[in-house]
Amino acid sequence: MTAKKDGCTTLARHAIDPRILASISPLPPPEEIFADWLLSVPHGASLETAARKQIALIDRRASLHPDVLHLRTLLVAVAGDCEWRKPTANL
Repeated sequence: MTAKKDGCTTLARHAIDPRILASISPLPPPEEIFADWLLSVPHGASLETAARKQIALIDRRASLHPDVLHLRTLLVAVAGDCEWRKPTANL
């Protein structure tokens, strides 16, 4: 959906259903990404700290993709006492 304003074309913003987003932009399975991440953490490093860093990265991107939210849930389980933050809706 586009709108014309002062000779410029702009896209109208609307909420996107997470199921539609997953079908448009498929990602590798969250479990596969989690396993790759787990193997990438250096020996002796704190898994909890590494998981919190990844959670912060996901939160900064504010992705509503269901697979990203699933990955975030897996990371929260490793991070331990992190708070679960309900995802915000698309603006």
